[in-house]
Amino acid sequence: MLHYELKGSGDETLVIIHGFLGDRTIFNNVIEELQQHYELVLIDLPGHGKSKMEQRNYTIYDYAQAIVDVLTQEKIANAAWLGHSMGGYIALAALERNMAKIDKLILAYSSASPDSAETQKKRDGQIKAIEQNGVKAFVDNSIDAFFSKEAANEHIEFARNIAYKATKEGLIAALQAMKERPNQTQLLHETSTPILVIEGQQDTIVSPIETDNIAVQKIVTNTGHIGMLEDDKAFLKAIKQFLG
Repeated sequence: MLHYELKGSGDETLVIIHGFLGDRTIFNNVIEELQQHYELVLIDLPGHGKSKMEQRNYTIYDYAQAIVDVLTQEKIANAAWLGHSMGGYIALAALERNMAKIDKLILAYSSASPDSAETQKKRDGQIKAIEQNGVKAFVDNSIDAFFSKEAANEHIEFARNIAYKATKEGLIAALQAMKERPNQTQLLHETSTPILVIEGQQDTIVSPIETDNIAVQKIVTNTGHIGMLEDDKAFLKAIKQFLG
């Protein structure tokens, strides 16, 4: 079972899923406010935070099922899901296969598109770098790209220290799962599930989501890839307006 925390109370449950190099605490700047309005389920993915690896390899669907197992354990029948980056890929996988009753979905600095051939090759290089040099060296070489040029150093260091907690095996499994994830753009175009896309104007990690689906709303924050740290107020405002 994944490590998770339950916080807050409210009529609506919000499942919060971090991304690659994160854990549940990457949302700390927004949790105090959110828990006043919603029941929160804060997840640590395998090999990140306090969650152990229960198998060597994972698909995006395996991660989704592990989260569904948590909701089953807590007897949570339906919820809104918020996925940051890789967490968004996982949430889309759960939506695609109807693995849980997802009332609303927030894709924060995420994408519905699969990896390009170039990105897949880059992930292979990242896996090799982690295997050869370890987690700390990989994080130190990667973390700055997740932020805008104007980001506060304290936010970068906060994210860096969270990333240090990930295991080598957890990061490699996540990279492989992202590399092999399916194309969910058709799902995004056709779904009737209300979706909020939060996009970073200075995000260089993922490509913007484009769709004419009226079920999908979009807001843009003037941030990089981890906008809940760089501009927590804009992030919170978007979530609260969307969830109601």
